[in-house]
Amino acid sequence: MGELLPLEGWLNVELHCHLDGVGPSERHPDLAQVLVSVPPPQEPGHVDPRVEALADYISRIMEMGAGIDEIDRETPGRSEQYRYLAEALVPWLIAAPRRELKDAWNRGYEAARVRRNAP
Repeated sequence: MGELLPLEGWLNVELHCHLDGVGPSERHPDLAQVLVSVPPPQEPGHVDPRVEALADYISRIMEMGAGIDEIDRETPGRSEQYRYLAEALVPWLIAAPRRELKDAWNRGYEAARVRRNAP
């Protein structure tokens, strides 16, 4: 039997991956050993196309129709502000439907609980 690990103070981790296998742990009898596949890391200099598209959209709104490439040529550095904003917003936008679904579930659960406890 392998090294015993403490079972207190563990944190939950959410993974977005392929589950390749689950079996008994070689390190602790109360744990499972999970084999997952995750996408390869992005190569340096790679920009998420969603970030570029959102940065261009923000640029067109803020600069009266001028796209990110045009802003790059006219005012170097200004387009980086739009890219920075897009990098912050894209993960939030991706998670928004999940949050809304969870919030809707919680609202429905709370309404049902209130109805059940009403006289």
